Amino acid sequence: MLRKTLSAAILIAGAASTTTLPALAQRAPQATGDPREAVALNPAEAEEMLAGMRTYLETIQGIVAAMAENQIDRVPQIASKSGAKMLRDVNPVTGLKAPIGFSMMSFDTHDKFDKLAEKARTGTSRSEVLADLRDILGNCIACHASYRLAP
Repeated sequence: MLRKTLSAAILIAGAASTTTLPALAQRAPQATGDPREAVALNPAEAEEMLAGMRTYLETIQGIVAAMAENQIDRVPQIASKSGAKMLRDVNPVTGLKAPIGFSMMSFDTHDKFDKLAEKARTGTSRSEVLADLRDILGNCIACHASYRLAP
């Protein structure tokens, strides 16, 4: 009798967990043919993350525009927009839901923007700015190749 009760409890717990687990899991089920690791967030968290990625793109475009106009003095202010201060408004729970590799890449990207801003503030060359942008975009490409938002 105990064995049957225990087996039933395990089956019920397993069935219940399949309905809530994907929302809490570090790795949600993969889309067919998509080997990237899923980042499972609720709709508000996903929108916040996507808004942050759009900020990255706006920052990169602003830096490229400043460089094209030979106005390197604008780069520190522009690059700072995507630095670590961006993380102040992010709910820490969102970061805990993301895979550790995703979070580490995110922190590294914010750090790269801060370092670029500081270099440009203290005086740097166009080629150094371009090298930093190359490295930042490398993070973006690596992240998008490794992770996807879960449906």
